[in-house]
Amino acid sequence: MKKLLGLIGMIAIVASSVSAQDIGRTDGAEESEYGQGGNPFGSTVGRMYINATFGTGFFDGAGLVDETGFLYGFDLGYEMQDWIGVQGGYTYLSDKKTSIYSAGTNFSYPWHPFIYNVSLGAGLYVPDVGDRSFGIAPGAGVDIVLGESVRLGLNYKHDFIFTDTVTTDMDRVYAGLKFMF
Repeated sequence: MKKLLGLIGMIAIVASSVSAQDIGRTDGAEESEYGQGGNPFGSTVGRMYINATFGTGFFDGAGLVDETGFLYGFDLGYEMQDWIGVQGGYTYLSDKKTSIYSAGTNFSYPWHPFIYNVSLGAGLYVPDVGDRSFGIAPGAGVDIVLGESVRLGLNYKHDFIFTDTVTTDMDRVYAGLKFMF
């Protein structure tokens, strides 16, 4: 009997999912959850984006005091699924006169109107004067969904920059305006 009830339950679930309605209004009595409903922002599967960024970087100074510098740049990415994507980017840190070329991955958790993310990137740090360095930069952030194709975000990355003699740390805090297409 339990197997028969389980089979009937499975058939009912499959039948109700096959006849699911499109996104739209939810009509019916309060808390009846009868109607169309759905996610008005749609899915981010297979979408590209460009993210214009600006903010500040905190890095070790010549003495014991940390220094800050203005940074700006952009990221170009591709979201393969709602939860994972790849991105490449360019950032320029003005006070250190350093360009950062990066590539990495981004893991997201959407909870509308917010999208929480963590990332891991690797980069090439190219100062205007001096030697190039390699580094990795784990990060985290949150985006606010402003519309179907626009997000406003706040992000943090901690850079581990490897040179021949020492590992240098840098913290980046920046805002971004992301356009999906």
